[in-house]
Amino acid sequence: MRNLIIVGAGGFGREAIWTVERINAAEGRVKWNILGYADDDPKWEKGGNFEGYPILGTVEEASRDNPGASVFVAIGNNAKRAEIYKRLRGHDFPAIIDPSAQVSPTTDFKHGIYVATEAVVQVGTEVGKFTLIGARSFIGHDAVVGDFVNVGPGTSIASGVTVGDAVSFFANCSTMPGIKIGANAYISCGTGVKADLESGAKV
Repeated sequence: MRNLIIVGAGGFGREAIWTVERINAAEGRVKWNILGYADDDPKWEKGGNFEGYPILGTVEEASRDNPGASVFVAIGNNAKRAEIYKRLRGHDFPAIIDPSAQVSPTTDFKHGIYVATEAVVQVGTEVGKFTLIGARSFIGHDAVVGDFVNVGPGTSIASGVTVGDAVSFFANCSTMPGIKIGANAYISCGTGVKADLESGAKV
């Protein structure tokens, strides 16, 4: 059993806890002991409660009071996840993968990743640190997805695609196979990407 702090007392934080509870139930044991939420928003008073779990204080307070605990950063904003990662030291950042997700054993996963319900990650893929893979999304074989990426629900990234760091795909996007998407690109809901995108592109 490992202690776990959830950073972000919001919608994604609630979803992360639901996923962790599902992992514990699927394994028939308490793999993750959820200590509670850390959040810098002053509306969350230390010692309070959010949907059955305690508020541990700010990110720094929760880190200081719980040395050695694992941390999952449940914040959808790519830049904010990167900023919190830089602030935390002395913790590990596990990948949280829903039991319903289908992930190839040949996938190269870095730390801090989230894979939501019914997502599929095929063979030979690489997924960078703190990347979020939304519900019912798909990543094709031999795709390379960078760090701090957000793959929105229902999005399909085709085989052989290269995705740079901090790219945001919103819901139900899709790509053609083999294309390259530059860092910090922003791809809005329902968009089909048919050709390479430069860094910072908005589609």
